[in-house]
This record gives sequence, C-alpha cells and structure tokens, in this order.
Amino acid sequence: MEGLPSPPVPAEVLWALPPLVSGSRSIRAILPESYRQGAFADRFIAGFDDTLTPVITALDCLDGYFSPRTAPDHFVTWMLGWSNTALPSCVGPVGRRNALLLGHRLHGLRGTRGGLYLLVTFVLGGHLELAESGGTRCAEGPAEASAPEPSGSWVQVRVLLPHGMSTGRPGVVEDVSDLLREWLPAHVSAEISVEDSADPLVVRGGAGGAR
Repeated sequence: MEGLPSPPVPAEVLWALPPLVSGSRSIRAILPESYRQGAFADRFIAGFDDTLTPVITALDCLDGYFSPRTAPDHFVTWMLGWSNTALPSCVGPVGRRNALLLGHRLHGLRGTRGGLYLLVTFVLGGHLELAESGGTRCAEGPAEASAPEPSGSWVQVRVLLPHGMSTGRPGVVEDVSDLLREWLPAHVSAEISVEDSADPLVVRGGAGGAR
C-alpha cells in the first residue's frame, strides 16, 4: 500500500561492514571524511576492498613468497621448476623446501657422494649407505660422451626411507630409484636398493608426502 513508511533496517545490518583499521590500506580508510557522511559510500567501497585486499596483501608479503621457509607449498614446487629440480610426489613439503634451501650446493655436487648424501638425507629424509669402485674417466671431446660404461666402475646404493614410507604408497620405490639414478655419475653401473627403516620411531621430516 502506498504511503506506508519503510520498515526499519535492523541494527545488525547497519554495522555489517568491518570496522576501519588505523593505518590500513583500505580504500574506505583513505576516503575523505566529506564523502563518508552516509552509509552508501562505505557499502559501495567495501566491494572494492573485498576484491583488492588479497592482491594488496600478497604484494605486501611478496618477499615471503620467494623464501623457501615461508612460501606456500604450491609456490615452492613452482620455484623448484626454475632449476629443473623434479621431485617425486612422495617427497613432502619439508624435503621440497630443503631442496630450495640447498640450491646451488645440491646441484653443484650432483653426481658425487656428497650430492647424493644431501639428496637422501635432507630431501628424501632417509639414510644413505654407499659403496663404490672409485676411479675417474676423461674424454678428449664431447663425441665420446655416449661411450660404453667403463668396465669395473660400479656403485651400490642402499637407501633407508622413514619407516613405512616405501610400503605405504604404491610406486614410491620406483620413484625414488629413478630419482637416485638421475643423481648418480654417468657411465657407472649402479645397483640401487630402496627399503624402509627398521626403526618405527625414526621420523624424518624430509619425506612422507600426503597419502
């Protein structure tokens, strides 16, 4: 019916907007007081604040995104791709962050006993046992890079993963074995064994992705 007054607006609706925070980057906070005489401006600008606040917050914390210790898990995986560090899914968040923290040191020792120790201990979270024949081989040019493996050169690698890891998910042994082969010296016969640790109390943070 015409002429009837509008029903009163409940008090909780009038105060539904979040309070202004002193020093915040909200558009509402920097709006001149002359434009804030009514509730319309607050309601209108609040829509922009809800949209822009996540962007502004991400920019304010941008340095945290590029730190291996504070970056989100998906961002850590993205940064690992910059150095072509492909890790299997069984490697947990701690192991991926350690791979970033080790950085050039890990890659600089690739193909050596030290590099394999860093990979197994801090990335996979396991224990390394290694035996090798030793020796070196050199070539006069790149044309010999595909030469057959020299006789007598061998390496035996035994990796003990955290208790229950290799049997908890299918394909873990194969994934870890393939990763180890990529970090072993070229043209060397390799025998790789991946097992669970016999100690159920051994918990290492480097491995153990979500099941």
